[in-house]
Amino acid sequence: MSIFDAGKVCTFSAVRATVTYEGEPVKGAKVTRLTDWNTPSTDMTTTNENGYFELPSLYERSISRVVLPIQFAVSQVITVEYNGKNNEIWVNTKMKPEENSELGGIPINLKCELSNEMKTYRVSGPILGTICTWEQ
Repeated sequence: MSIFDAGKVCTFSAVRATVTYEGEPVKGAKVTRLTDWNTPSTDMTTTNENGYFELPSLYERSISRVVLPIQFAVSQVITVEYNGKNNEIWVNTKMKPEENSELGGIPINLKCELSNEMKTYRVSGPILGTICTWEQ
């Protein structure tokens, strides 16, 4: 780690996902990712013709992280707007600053069926709520 990485933390790891509704790809849907650590942050993308989207890793820097021993806790939400409804597909609190810590060290590669009910999982810390599945 270089001196330029001091205080740099991953607030949301890269996400790759395919979104379907009743088994069919959700095309052109607006995907919104929200995080809140030091300051709230929002970014967006859309699904392609196969219902696929990618979001890059997000990083923030905090001098207090270097100077003070503080608890790291980032709220994370991903929504997909489809047929006029905002569907939460991922609701989590990230408790470790390392990339890919959300799923215990594996990349976030999801398959999300919008007709699924939200389920809760305890993977790496607090409870994760999602309608998605991933390879473990």
